[in-house]
Amino acid sequence: MSTKYFLLTANDTINNDDNNQIISINNKKIFILPSNLLSCYVTNGLFEKNLIEWCAQLCSPDKVFLDIGAHTGTYTIELANKCSHVYSFEPQKMTYYALCGSVALSNLTNVTCLQIGLGSESQIGTNTLKIISNDGGGSSLHIGDATAILKEEEIEIKTLDSFNITNIGFIKMDVENNELFVLHGGIETLKNCNYPKIFFECNTDDANNELFSYIISLGYKIIKIQGASNMYLAEIYI
Repeated sequence: MSTKYFLLTANDTINNDDNNQIISINNKKIFILPSNLLSCYVTNGLFEKNLIEWCAQLCSPDKVFLDIGAHTGTYTIELANKCSHVYSFEPQKMTYYALCGSVALSNLTNVTCLQIGLGSESQIGTNTLKIISNDGGGSSLHIGDATAILKEEEIEIKTLDSFNITNIGFIKMDVENNELFVLHGGIETLKNCNYPKIFFECNTDDANNELFSYIISLGYKIIKIQGASNMYLAEIYI
């Protein structure tokens, strides 16, 4: 049995039915995306669509995929049918709601959405997320004084190790400069899963930065992704 959805929009009050609209959802993949970027999506399609398609080769049908910093779920939804299960971590409230809605409308039963930010043991508990855009992109625990902050939101941070997730084959990690802390809090998970491939963001050109150095110390090699200015793949040496 497969659940089907429709969208009902109501004008003003629930008793005013004059402008209600019922829209049938027939597509297999449904994305709830930020409305302020509508023209970009209409013109160019999904953001990072080429990277998402490239990542499909890194997934295995019998392995788990971690989407750390899932935003509204484009990687999650596109790659869910390439793996056995997806754990999608997104701490920002409204972005998380959009992620859950996209997963539900896409009828994906092998996805677990978690309104949690991942980090190190020193970050466990409540932390302040700085929001810098209306679409939820770029929100971070680490924002410089020169960056305009629209608002702040309290989020919960846990370590990846605390979830005891096993059989991980691939990790995508885009958490706006908190990547190193995520790895510190997930070292046992990486070890227990035989050091899965990690597709990650790094916004510095210094290849000797602390994040790179730590990843290499774990036995990974780092590959620059062609056509992307700040995305890298870490895979373990054989």
